[in-house]
Amino acid sequence: MAKRNRYYEDEKTRKIDKKAIKKALRFAVPYKALIIKIFIAMFIMSFIALLPTRILAIIVDNVITAKGMEIFGLKIDWVALAIMLVGAYALAEGGNAVFSYFRTKMMAKVGHGVVHDMRHAVYERLQQLAFDYYDSRPNGKILVRATTYLDELATVYSSGVVSIIVDVFKIIFIVVWLMLVDIVLALVIIVSVVPMVILLTAIRTAVARRRRKYREKNSNRTAYIAESIQGQMVTNAFNRKDKNMEIFNGLENERRKAWANIFKVNELTMPVMTGMFRLGITVVYWVAFLLISSGTTTLTPGLLVSFISYSSMLPMPLNNISGQLQEVMNAVANLESVMEVIETEPSVKDKDNAEEMPEIVGSVKFDHVHFGYEKGQVVLSDVNFDIPAGKTIALVGPTGSGKTSIVNLINRFYNVNEGAVLIDGKNIADYTLYSLRRQIGVMMQDSFIFSGTIIENIRYGRQDKTDEECIEAAKLVGAHDFISALPNGYYTETIEQGGRLSTGQRQLICFARVLLINPKILILDEATASIDSESEELIQKALEVVCKGRTSFVVAHRLSTIKNADCIFYIANHTIAEAGTHESLMDEKGLYYDLVTTSKTNVLK
Repeated sequence: MAKRNRYYEDEKTRKIDKKAIKKALRFAVPYKALIIKIFIAMFIMSFIALLPTRILAIIVDNVITAKGMEIFGLKIDWVALAIMLVGAYALAEGGNAVFSYFRTKMMAKVGHGVVHDMRHAVYERLQQLAFDYYDSRPNGKILVRATTYLDELATVYSSGVVSIIVDVFKIIFIVVWLMLVDIVLALVIIVSVVPMVILLTAIRTAVARRRRKYREKNSNRTAYIAESIQGQMVTNAFNRKDKNMEIFNGLENERRKAWANIFKVNELTMPVMTGMFRLGITVVYWVAFLLISSGTTTLTPGLLVSFISYSSMLPMPLNNISGQLQEVMNAVANLESVMEVIETEPSVKDKDNAEEMPEIVGSVKFDHVHFGYEKGQVVLSDVNFDIPAGKTIALVGPTGSGKTSIVNLINRFYNVNEGAVLIDGKNIADYTLYSLRRQIGVMMQDSFIFSGTIIENIRYGRQDKTDEECIEAAKLVGAHDFISALPNGYYTETIEQGGRLSTGQRQLICFARVLLINPKILILDEATASIDSESEELIQKALEVVCKGRTSFVVAHRLSTIKNADCIFYIANHTIAEAGTHESLMDEKGLYYDLVTTSKTNVLK
């Protein structure tokens, strides 16, 4: 089995690069027109938000002094001007609120739309990825990519990015206005801002590194929780609650420490920003005093008030940008993991010139097949066999000898390292996966039942089948009687993983599911391992019917299942150590003989 990342091991995801970001941005392309509207709205909002301060300057210079004002050659007294300015102020605030509403609404649509498309892409890729991807990490670490990380991205895209852009526009307008009022004072403010930006950038970089570590620790904890939920019955049976809590507390403490490391650095943001800005404002007051006292400036009281007001508005957008950038950096860290899924190429996929597999007869050949789950590992070495269509092959041997690996190669759950697997004389790698797998029926020991009705589970692989055909398949495997006895028969709702059904019942339903697709090749991997004696008799009778005319590969430990096979493969030392019928292998008195004679029950061990 491929080397697996465990819940206590940090995942080493690659750092996202410009190419990956560019690929991520393609998800925003369908919303291009809406994004343009958002930018226009944000530009107008940023301008409108600064009007009240300009109105304040006019009030100080022209209303409080009772001067009035001349507009386009028309003299307006201070009373009329005051009324006009109050109206303008109300319009500015009202307009800002209206634009803010529509901007927020449009950005939410874009943000959640983009994340919806990304979630679709993640799920689609998860459906395409081969088993080696799932072998390499816990389910919880995969789940968090499709849920939590994308939920956080949705929040950032729908609000955080917008806030940053709005604040950038505000800063631009503020700086332009400050320079129009007095370039010397404006330069003082800018000089105080530059070192502040440099320090904030350094803080953000340090926080980004710590967020990546936090994400890894959080993923570890989630993976362990998911594993614990799946194994809760075993936990209770073995009284392992205290030990599990000890492990959980260890993982949670690591996550908490990682968050504390973020907090310690992130809290430097406000002191740096406030200190640098206050220093700048102090210098502004001093320079303004010198300019006014020397009579070398045209600053009016109103302009000075508005300059100070605009200057005091700078910390807010800068602070917002700093805070939102932390969220964006966290989102980028999540984006690394999300894009890792989307950008992972399936190890098993169709060739560029793959053909549709025609209806097969069912002969299967292994031609010098070598296989391992990871580089340097040997699971199968130079495996050769040629099975005519319609034959039943039983695979036996020690645990871990490679029985399941052989059957997993027939329908390309994994690729061979060397050699070839052929069906009807043609390499299966030349066919599309869909056309290959639709003609192969597979039933594993882990009988997975999906949420839904019994009949929906039977019809899972062939949605076009009628209820009557589903019921007929259930009858063939002996499942009809117990299904009919359920409260709603075939329409009884099942819970996750078939929790209300016995192990034998779940296997019979899965057996009916496989039979319904009428495969030419049938793979049964420990399919009868958990069935009781009464169910076994039903299965044996059904097997005689369903295996007739089909090429069947049966991985089993039950002698009653094995001895009726046309050929038995004893798998050992990475290859087929013995092959023959039950009688011929017993006559040879080799490995198979030893396995049968040392087993005191019907189950070979």
